[in-house]
Amino acid sequence: MKKISVYIAFVAATFVVSCGSDYHRNTGRTYAPDMVYSRAVDYYNGTGKIEAQGGAYNKMPAPNTIAREQALPDHIAEADTLLANAHVCNIPLTEKDLGEGKRLFLIYCAICHGEQMDGNGPLYSSGKFAAMPANLKSGEKYLKMTQGRIYHGIVYGKNAMGSYASQLDTKQRWQVVSYIKKVQSENGGEVFTMVKSADMNDTLKSGSTPKVEAMSSAAPIDTKSTEKK
Repeated sequence: MKKISVYIAFVAATFVVSCGSDYHRNTGRTYAPDMVYSRAVDYYNGTGKIEAQGGAYNKMPAPNTIAREQALPDHIAEADTLLANAHVCNIPLTEKDLGEGKRLFLIYCAICHGEQMDGNGPLYSSGKFAAMPANLKSGEKYLKMTQGRIYHGIVYGKNAMGSYASQLDTKQRWQVVSYIKKVQSENGGEVFTMVKSADMNDTLKSGSTPKVEAMSSAAPIDTKSTEKK
């Protein structure tokens, strides 16, 4: 009984001491310093050693620069729909780019607009959306929509659709737009046109408007790039 009383008194005294003043809030000695103080370098926190050796690591690019082989950014404001409507692709594209555009469309767009572009995507057919997404394939409004306006919608989003500017770079956006317009041309839309590399070279030399090649609606799309290897 005496031992129990001593034990209770010890525990009570320890509790009282631990509730002392804020001036003495100290953890004391560290039993396992390797577990308390990490020796690993935190992600993306440079130590200066790599930079001192002339190396580089993942960090934000320098202001007003672009990555190698990337197109210049588009400086069109979200509210400037007039300029967006007149915006045209200035990147030479090929049939291979149309195939890549289809692949990207299936990844980012088909979830809502459907694989056939009819608006019957998985999110709508499963009942997640009350209203059907845009019918890009044969909807009269979207058949008349310019390439620049579709591109603008990808960058800033429209209605319930969010922006895909961070997922798709400039060329990839035009690849998706070109694929959409190609499919539209086969379903009552205007004849699809695509800038050729030779025409773009002439444009860069002369500063004139690039020529475009009209593609037949029966022209096949190269989808080899979309097949799984």
